[in-house]
Amino acid sequence: MANVGSKGIVRYEETFATPTVGAAGAGIAWVVSNDSGTDFARAVNTSRGLHITGVTGATAGNMTELCGDTLMFTGQTGHSSVELLVQFDVVTNLAFNFGFNDEVLETGGSASLPMELTTTAWASNSANFLGFAFDTAADNDDLHCCWVASNVDCATTSATLVEGKSLRMSGIAPTADKWLYLKVEMQDRGSGNGVRATFMAADHAGRSAEKVFNTTVARTTPMCFYFGLEARTTSARNCRIKCPAWEQTIETV
Repeated sequence: MANVGSKGIVRYEETFATPTVGAAGAGIAWVVSNDSGTDFARAVNTSRGLHITGVTGATAGNMTELCGDTLMFTGQTGHSSVELLVQFDVVTNLAFNFGFNDEVLETGGSASLPMELTTTAWASNSANFLGFAFDTAADNDDLHCCWVASNVDCATTSATLVEGKSLRMSGIAPTADKWLYLKVEMQDRGSGNGVRATFMAADHAGRSAEKVFNTTVARTTPMCFYFGLEARTTSARNCRIKCPAWEQTIETV
């Protein structure tokens, strides 16, 4: 942490009080994209207040994404974190990722999520990603911690123990029309070491879980805030997001 008095860390939390979400450009903090659905945009609801909502297309594999507008996080700054509240209208036939990704929006039309989980098998589409995966195509409809580093996945299957710990957050999963809190942190472990990752989740009923892993994600890999939702069948999926936030330490240089 830099020697700058009480300002050792920068924190940004988005309220969407002003229009900061859309196509990349001046004043846009949150970049959006979708295959054939509806881009994330500001919305107001009597029970949910101010938030953003996005809808996938009604085609299997269609995605809608929300990203920070630039690759601004690296492990070697010391500490970085991303967090949000997320809610889905229906929790069937969908998959999502949340965390740090090495690309602002996945490349190309009909791109896939950075990491997917079918039955128990991991499949990575990004070269580098660190975060949560949820996939109704998996054997277990729970949140899973995951990462890929230089195209090498954290494990072969979701049942594989990493450092003696399960990647699965047993019993923690989204519930339709209820807020789910997610946070992913990464901390530097020094030259030659992958970042340490902390995964935290809490559901509407007060259940929570936390897991910590020493990952293989390089401390020098530039990453962005990433959320992606993918439809698993020909049914569109609606998603709501509230209060995305990030933190980053001010490095001593």
